[in-house]
Amino acid sequence: MDCNPEQIFAYLDTIYSAPNNQLRVEAYERIEAFLQQLQSVQQLASVLSACQSDVQRNFGLHCLQCFLRNIWNRTTLEDKHQFKTMVFSLVANPDWTKHESLCKVIVELVKREWPQHWPAFVPEMQELSKQNVALVLSVFLRLSEDVFEFQNVPQQRRKDIMAGLNENVDAIFGIVYNCLVTNVQTYVVMAGQGCADPAVAGATLRLCKLALATLTAFMEWVKTDYLMQEDALLIRMLVQLLPLPHVCYDSSEAVLLFFEQKVKTLESNTYVELVTNTNILQAVAGCLAQLQKQDTVSNFEDNFSQRLCQIVCCIGQHLISKLITNSPIVFNALKLLLSVAKNEHVLSLVEPSLPALLDGCRLAQLRNGLPSETGHACSGYSQVQFDSDDDYALFFATLRSEACLALQAITQAWPVAVATHLLETLSKDTAALSNQDPAAPLAARSPIVVHWDGLANHCEAVLARLPTCLDSGGVDPASSDRVRDGAKAATDALLNAAPVCQPQLRTCLLTALTAFLPFLASDRGLTLRAVQCVFNTLRDTPGSRNRAQREMRKHAVVCLLRLCKTWPDGVLPLLNEYCTEVTQLCQLDQLSVFESASLIESVVLLSNHLPELSSRRATIEGIMLTTMEQWLAPDLTGALSDPARFLRAIGLDRPTVDSVANFQAGRIQLHQCLMTIYNAVRSCSAPTDGHASPVAELAGRAWPNLLRFAHCLHCLHTPAMRALFHPDYSRVFDLDNCQKCQIMGIPYSRKRAEDGEAESAGKTPIQKMHTFLTEAHSTVLRAIAHTYKSVPDIVDDWQLAEHLASESDLPHLPDLLLTDVIRSLSSVAVRDRPAVTGELAGHFCRRLLDHTLARLNERWTAFAANSNDNDNNCGDANGEGDGDGDADLSDEVISEQCLRRLSRAFLDLLHCLLLCGRTGGGGLNQGTAASAMDSSSTLPVP
Repeated sequence: MDCNPEQIFAYLDTIYSAPNNQLRVEAYERIEAFLQQLQSVQQLASVLSACQSDVQRNFGLHCLQCFLRNIWNRTTLEDKHQFKTMVFSLVANPDWTKHESLCKVIVELVKREWPQHWPAFVPEMQELSKQNVALVLSVFLRLSEDVFEFQNVPQQRRKDIMAGLNENVDAIFGIVYNCLVTNVQTYVVMAGQGCADPAVAGATLRLCKLALATLTAFMEWVKTDYLMQEDALLIRMLVQLLPLPHVCYDSSEAVLLFFEQKVKTLESNTYVELVTNTNILQAVAGCLAQLQKQDTVSNFEDNFSQRLCQIVCCIGQHLISKLITNSPIVFNALKLLLSVAKNEHVLSLVEPSLPALLDGCRLAQLRNGLPSETGHACSGYSQVQFDSDDDYALFFATLRSEACLALQAITQAWPVAVATHLLETLSKDTAALSNQDPAAPLAARSPIVVHWDGLANHCEAVLARLPTCLDSGGVDPASSDRVRDGAKAATDALLNAAPVCQPQLRTCLLTALTAFLPFLASDRGLTLRAVQCVFNTLRDTPGSRNRAQREMRKHAVVCLLRLCKTWPDGVLPLLNEYCTEVTQLCQLDQLSVFESASLIESVVLLSNHLPELSSRRATIEGIMLTTMEQWLAPDLTGALSDPARFLRAIGLDRPTVDSVANFQAGRIQLHQCLMTIYNAVRSCSAPTDGHASPVAELAGRAWPNLLRFAHCLHCLHTPAMRALFHPDYSRVFDLDNCQKCQIMGIPYSRKRAEDGEAESAGKTPIQKMHTFLTEAHSTVLRAIAHTYKSVPDIVDDWQLAEHLASESDLPHLPDLLLTDVIRSLSSVAVRDRPAVTGELAGHFCRRLLDHTLARLNERWTAFAANSNDNDNNCGDANGEGDGDGDADLSDEVISEQCLRRLSRAFLDLLHCLLLCGRTGGGGLNQGTAASAMDSSSTLPVP
């Protein structure tokens, strides 16, 4: 095609001024063809020399970038030299330097040539800074962003450039320092007195902001001595900029990085003089006072105030850590650091404002409505500040966590005052519940539900440390007794209010009740009432339950488990009656797998506190009688002995409608037995006198079917078993999380972990089957591991090797399940009891080791090859692709995360085997260990 620049500029004008889209498309295609045919520096020179307007100059700079990306590696050294000369000839022309694209061209040139082929780059930049310091700063800033933050440079080039920057950081800092010295004082005067020429003021402001951004980018690399030269002139200039609105945030970021990274090595006296002489604390206090005077605070000002608080805390931490003597200088500085100074005078100043502070922490724990909930009044804040529900949920989790940490710190300082305020608030709010209509419907974001959700979390945060603080001796006995009596009264009020509340409110009351359990240990009456409240919650809820009812029942079970594990004194004398009540509850159809297994687990937890081993054994065997009968039934044993029969028993060979109708109940019963056995073995504590565990005999009888069950689940992944699946279930193992949710007809972002029970209403058949298989696999592995920990004598290495690491099944096991096998069995069992592993580290773990190492070699090799292909395809694009890279990048990140997880599991396995060998447990000998280490060191990790 015609490469005449005038013709190309005509096409360029057509794109901006053509009357119809067809002409614009044709012009765009002609220009793209021209860019593809750029082959020589002479063509570029002809284009650049013909440029007259800003649009044409932008296009000329774009041509330079295309030349760099497309054919730079094929260009001769002479042409490269001509290209550099041509680019730097543009720097002297103001018409070209005002375009940011010129900076991009220089940076792209640096990323390809420096330092190997352009050693004079930094000296040339130093010389150029005398004429156009803005361009030089922009080049270094953009180069640091590409190398440090975006990392869109090939790995080896990135290392070379970082090494070059490290060697020349002094020269770069000199350019930044001189720019700040030249312009900061000028801008401070202009900002204070005004400037008659707005263009001059704007140019000075741009230079200050550019220099501050470059300083921030290179702060970590600059030596502290350079920053402290001339009596810390640079820091004093940054402090001068803090009150100025247009540069306040930029300067505060540089100040924060300086105090975070550069003052640790300073002597104490030097640091105190720095803080005092620069007046940093006074400047920060003045900025905060100015912000507090405003009626409304913008998002920018809010971020600036947070940055100022970070500076104060950072200065205070270093000041206190370096404190040697109580000199007047230090005392004057500490007066501005109430947030970090810990002395009686400061505490006495804060105590009168405790109620307001506690109320503020409680309000911070209120869960506002999600951005998607447009119909709720409490969603206004989240809709303005956040783009999605996930963003707000992440922010709120962090906010609530920080509020809880603050409450715990306040509780340690003033336990009685905090407890008194909490009990008064709880008493008032509990009494107000009597005005609620039990029949009135409540939404999840009703104001009273939001209020009680925050209050329950407030109770958890305060009461987590309160008993320890009351028992520490720092509180007088009378005040401690008064707080304990108030806690019992609050518990009594919660127990009275809970039965008449709707599920959303009762969930919050149960959470608060769980927090008060430490105060019930000495009151058997209140303890029994709490247990009965939990039982009534489980008994009264109908079989078909909504989300609020499931949440309520889950909190009730958690309350019961915590009571039986930690504070059982009130229930233990009535253990027989408790077991009878649990047995009756477990016979109800409305209990879920989690609830039924947790109730039996609570009995096991109670039995741990019995003094006699025979009583413990009898209690466990009695409560587990029905479960063991179902687990050892001949039909189930026969099904678990044959994978094909097991497949038919759970309905994988039937259509989904038939499978749900005829096999769902059997799957639930099987999962319930498995979960109950796992909970019992896990929760039963070992005797301290060396006798066998009370659960040993029960675990020995359950052991064969545990191995068979795990083997059946592994066999389902083999091609022979997959061929027996009904087409409705053909993809139950093939989908990632997002695809699963799409096929199941539910939005991925709404999928919640607590909805994972197989019997939950509203789930599709394929989702129920997938949930059953994945949860059963995880549970059976944990059950096998904890059985081995409790009763190691029943373990046979050949059994483990054939059932869990069969050579016919292992190659077909997905990476995630293989990782679970390694971690559940080797990391839990072998590492926890290395001295008695016997032959466990023999055939089973060695077979796992060999297979995992071979699989890792294959996976990492493929991943490395794919990564290299991606680097070759887009290594020169430097972030200017077509926008289709997000999905590929996401897949690559997910793949890398899975590989790293499997690699860590392999290293855990190798460590366990070496540990077993060292303790005489039949682990790896030196030759095998050396071979495994050599093999693992050759993994082609990118």
